[in-house]
Amino acid sequence: MTATEDLAELNDRLMAKNHALAEALTRAGKELTKAKSQLAQLAQPPLTFATMIKVDSTRTDDDGIQHASAEVISGSRRMVVPVAANVNAARLVAGATVMLNEKLVLVEQRDADTVGQIRTVRQPLDDGRIIVADASGNPVLVRRATALAHQSVNQGDRVIVDPSVRMAIELLPAEGDRDLVLEETPDVTFRDIGGLDEEIGRIRDAVQLPFQHRALFERYDLKPPKGVLLYGPPGNGKTMIAKAVANALCEGGYDVDGDGIVSDAERMVKGVFLSVKGPELLNKYVGESERLIRLIFQRARERAAEGKPVVVFIDEMDSLLRTRGSGVSSDVETTIVPQFLSELDGVETLDNVMVIGASNRVDMIDPAVLRPGRLDVKIRVGRPSRAQAVAIVNHYLTDDLPLEAGVDAHALSEVLVQDIYEATERRHLCDVQGEDGQWSALYLKDVVSGAMLKNVVDRAKTRAVKQSIESGEAVAITVPLLAAAVEDEYRESSDSMVDVDPVQWALINGMDPIRRIRACRQ
Repeated sequence: MTATEDLAELNDRLMAKNHALAEALTRAGKELTKAKSQLAQLAQPPLTFATMIKVDSTRTDDDGIQHASAEVISGSRRMVVPVAANVNAARLVAGATVMLNEKLVLVEQRDADTVGQIRTVRQPLDDGRIIVADASGNPVLVRRATALAHQSVNQGDRVIVDPSVRMAIELLPAEGDRDLVLEETPDVTFRDIGGLDEEIGRIRDAVQLPFQHRALFERYDLKPPKGVLLYGPPGNGKTMIAKAVANALCEGGYDVDGDGIVSDAERMVKGVFLSVKGPELLNKYVGESERLIRLIFQRARERAAEGKPVVVFIDEMDSLLRTRGSGVSSDVETTIVPQFLSELDGVETLDNVMVIGASNRVDMIDPAVLRPGRLDVKIRVGRPSRAQAVAIVNHYLTDDLPLEAGVDAHALSEVLVQDIYEATERRHLCDVQGEDGQWSALYLKDVVSGAMLKNVVDRAKTRAVKQSIESGEAVAITVPLLAAAVEDEYRESSDSMVDVDPVQWALINGMDPIRRIRACRQ
């Protein structure tokens, strides 16, 4: 190999090494640049969130550079900060979220925060400010954000406020009352209720007639009642009657325009039944229960404005409208009762709204609620008589059930009722002492209710089912099965009398005052 060839080979090797070295230097440079970028990112100072209040000042110098400052709130700190030249001060809006750098310069504007504390509007002021209150009722005066400047804000609305509670940022949708008011069409009809023909007739006269014969009511200058109260011992059909009224309303066929003729179009009009959960309206926060009552009647007015008959059913009315000054429920009723009465009196201008209440303790309802002109019709749903009891049992013990051969359902119903209403030692629950100090016997028939009669029949049916499972074939419902069911009900009722409060028990069950109860079974 000549010297020239050796030099050429050496030159090639050196060039290859230089190329490899150049690639290595390039990679190293890229890695160094990447490291510097990451270091710069890690070293970047944090930005601070703040809420924009208003532009404090702004001007443009001879060179076209913006010089502006803005009033902001960061946490509880209220400040006037400079605005960066690259941020257009004219586009800063009150209530928006802005970013401050380490030198407290406003460098960026973002959308308003979508979360925060919720306050209820007490009163909108003419100058745009709003009085809001927290859940405890403490009032605070706040400004409106730009987003709320042209929105209608009314008493009772809910708004999101900034962390310092100085500005209302967003108006929330109206809080629904769906959990408290159930708009439904019950499947209970008057045919499903036994033994209450007189009570059903009275409530149909009070509720259905004004809707079905509006022209006649106007002809006789007769105003329909605004409210009906169903009261009496528990378990005797008050709620069932209200549901049957609702079902009848939803069948349609009402004289909407008052011309005395129910047209085909009017036959399509369906009534509305609003079932209110009375105890759930009670709220520990000041003003909340009153707000919920307003919501319920607002819903009723809206539905009535559509030309539909509306029934507002309030179960357990005594839990909501207790007598004012009674000292019960921390006297919360002193504000709830007036709110209810104002709403009820407001219904006077509406022809399509009626309130139906149900209560076991009519003595606890405020007298102002019960006076004529409010709850005009009061219907007592008492304990069933012997004949009524047979009619009730006939609804649950029917001929299509497996029955004892040669015995129809009506005969079994009479035997069952005869056993329950027997005033002998077999059905002696306890002895009670009245206000006069005299002791008297209390029998099963004295505490019987429609619910108890249904429960007895269900007990007999359950026994028949269990025996059918054991025997492998359908077992008929017989007199011994019914007698055993009555005996079970009697024993449970007798045992429950041991621990009851005599005074409260007598009031709830609609009986004369009782001082003491002496159990007959230990």
